[in-house]
Amino acid sequence: MGSSSVMLYAQWTLVATYTVAYNGSGATSGTVPVDGNKYASGATVTVLGNSGSLVNTGYPFSGSNSAANGVGAAYVAGATFVMGSSNVVLYAQWTLVPT
Repeated sequence: MGSSSVMLYAQWTLVATYTVAYNGSGATSGTVPVDGNKYASGATVTVLGNSGSLVNTGYPFSGSNSAANGVGAAYVAGATFVMGSSNVVLYAQWTLVPT
């Protein structure tokens, strides 16, 4: 190295993070679970259960789904998935009880 001083500067790269939100999908009472975490792409996410006692009168809670119409990936409490590169919404799924 020469006789002059060299100044080095740290450089930071922002790591994008994403959220998981829950939707009650027609629940008549209770509250949706809240996941306050932020996940990097590739992180493992654990699906929350019906911690807010969601109720949809006449329909028992049967888990969560990645699509509002129920044709996406289905999850039960404690299941895991790998976070992609966008925010995720999981929708409450309800089972019709025959009368």
